[in-house]
Amino acid sequence: MTTKNGKLNDGRTIYFDGRKIEDLSSEITFSKTLEVIQRYYKLRENDPSVSFTDDNGKSISKLFIKPRTSEDLIEKRQVYEKIARESCGMLGRTPDFMDAGLAVLSEYASVLGSDSRRDYFENAKNWSKMVAAEDLFVSHAIQNPQVDRSKGLQELLAEGNEFAGVWIKEEREDGVVLRGSKQVNTLAPFADQLLVFNLPGLSAVDDKFALAFWLPLNVESLKVVCRKSTLRTGDLRDHPLANSFDELDAFLIFDDVFVPNENLLVCGNVEKSNAFFEESGLFVHTAHQDEVRGAVKLEFVTAIAVGLAEKLGLTEFLRVQEMLGSLTVNLELIRAAVVASEVTGHMEGTIYTPNMQTLLAVRSSLTKYYDEALAAIAEFSSGSAVGIPDFKQFENADIADILKSSLTSSLVSAEERALLLNLAWDVTSEAFGQRQRTYELLHGGNPMFIKIGHWRSEDLSAGNEMITKVLEDAKKAKN
Repeated sequence: MTTKNGKLNDGRTIYFDGRKIEDLSSEITFSKTLEVIQRYYKLRENDPSVSFTDDNGKSISKLFIKPRTSEDLIEKRQVYEKIARESCGMLGRTPDFMDAGLAVLSEYASVLGSDSRRDYFENAKNWSKMVAAEDLFVSHAIQNPQVDRSKGLQELLAEGNEFAGVWIKEEREDGVVLRGSKQVNTLAPFADQLLVFNLPGLSAVDDKFALAFWLPLNVESLKVVCRKSTLRTGDLRDHPLANSFDELDAFLIFDDVFVPNENLLVCGNVEKSNAFFEESGLFVHTAHQDEVRGAVKLEFVTAIAVGLAEKLGLTEFLRVQEMLGSLTVNLELIRAAVVASEVTGHMEGTIYTPNMQTLLAVRSSLTKYYDEALAAIAEFSSGSAVGIPDFKQFENADIADILKSSLTSSLVSAEERALLLNLAWDVTSEAFGQRQRTYELLHGGNPMFIKIGHWRSEDLSAGNEMITKVLEDAKKAKN
């Protein structure tokens, strides 16, 4: 396994900082993030509670439990939490994200059907079984480049834009040749394999783009172009987050990539492509993992806000007390909603599925709650964070004693104060923090559409019955 063993130099084509990277392990941005990802595999080795024994007596990660009861979801949530705490929730697409969906794919995959080319149901079962057996890290690619959103994919292709999405350039007896691109693929450079598919929304004329498939990262002609890094060079104490948890989102280029028939899950069928995300079970089960991770991240920033208020002597102010109370209330509501999604779930065939309406409520609310915590952190740290010296100054013989004396209080030492303020600056004001904020706001979809969809799916039948009864009683009373 490439990711588990840290051997990313397997022939994958990675571009970063204007260069093609020949040795990923020599790049500090890659090595630091890979180290955090690998903590999941170390958990497997050191913590028996994150694994179970399958029917063949083999140890398997609990990420691949096929949930049959709410208790199974609770067990999986506990593993998601342990993984998220390794990065304080700052890595959004660790191995457990896609594994949460792939664990159940074989139970839903009959909807994929088959055609003259391949039995896609069988492909899905075989692949998900392999991922579980080898405990692979699968990244996913779904977003098309936002070139011109007023035009459809087929229209853009007809105009000569061959990279507006991933499309079938050539059909062969043993597979298909693909050209195109996908954007914002979080942690893709570190994964063992990629799952590529579309969100719903393809038009009937977009059959060339109607695809779902998997590939290893080192497949020929796949190019991974990383975004600018948010990592800051220098002392980790000056940038405790930015220098530890850069996810390196990437732009994927399919420059005539061959995909064999056995790797295909959807091929040329618009209806199947549009239905893939939801009907494969991926949507709801990855959402469960995602909201658990989000809750851990909210806990982290809430704790930063509380710690700042306490160490900077702000907790005697009533307004600050109210702000802190609002943050802890928000946190408890999110935690409770995640649990509610588990205990109010339902059976879908053989799989116990969390309550998606509740998870969407978490997704919609968490973005606002996260912003509220960041606003509190920024206000509490304010000028103190802006003016904090770098840690080298605490070792400067000319000024170190003066700095330590002037920045030390009865509540906190100068160095501890600087560390906390640097943490606050990283999460609110550095490029790292701004990327994290953008991620939380938009990674689950446009917040407006999430709310609209939630309203349209909400079951208010009991409420409507009460209204009917009250109005009927009122009419009777008048008569």
